[in-house]
Amino acid sequence: MFKISDISIQRSHEVTVDAVCEFLPEFKKRLVVLDVGAGTGRVAEEMLNRGFQLIDALESSEQRLSVAKKRSLYDNYYNCNIATSRLPIDDGVYDVVVSAEGIGERRIPCMALRELARVTKPDDDDDDDDDDDDDDDDDDDDDDDDDGDDCHGGVVIISLKEEHLHTITEYIDRLEPAMMDLQTDGHWELLAREVVPYYSDGKTGLVFVFKRCHPNGTG
Repeated sequence: MFKISDISIQRSHEVTVDAVCEFLPEFKKRLVVLDVGAGTGRVAEEMLNRGFQLIDALESSEQRLSVAKKRSLYDNYYNCNIATSRLPIDDGVYDVVVSAEGIGERRIPCMALRELARVTKPDDDDDDDDDDDDDDDDDDDDDDDDDGDDCHGGVVIISLKEEHLHTITEYIDRLEPAMMDLQTDGHWELLAREVVPYYSDGKTGLVFVFKRCHPNGTG
């Protein structure tokens, strides 16, 4: 069932959802999504309009979250501050974790990146490669399954104004190095860093797309 609201969509939120659709074009109804810095639900509005159905909200402002609740935009609502504590969410729950201006306008700190990775499902491509022979044997059964078994999640998508890398103290010479540190440590892999003209308020934006890696006990 689609949940409809009257929230106007800003380009920054459209761009963020565009990235999800680009890297995970199929199985929208099956993907479990966490919207970090959800605010009043603009990202969820856009995702619902495009066919996503399983979306949770993480938001530190109870007032903002109450607006989203009134519009029934999300399935679960987490009113907590990712900047100060470990999230009340198990490891590897979400196929997709998105943050549109959570890192940026909302000042989510660099240290919170590790939490975004932790709650994201590890990519399962390697496991699937090991099972290729078994999958071949089951081709006939797979053809009868409309949903299929090829839903690969494990993606973190972060968008923000480019200027925030140079104007917000928390991010100056810190945000991108922190992202790369997590890659070096094996938590995720950078798939894309896209520059987006007219992202928000006429300003240029950046969209980062990461694939969650198997943590090998370090997630």
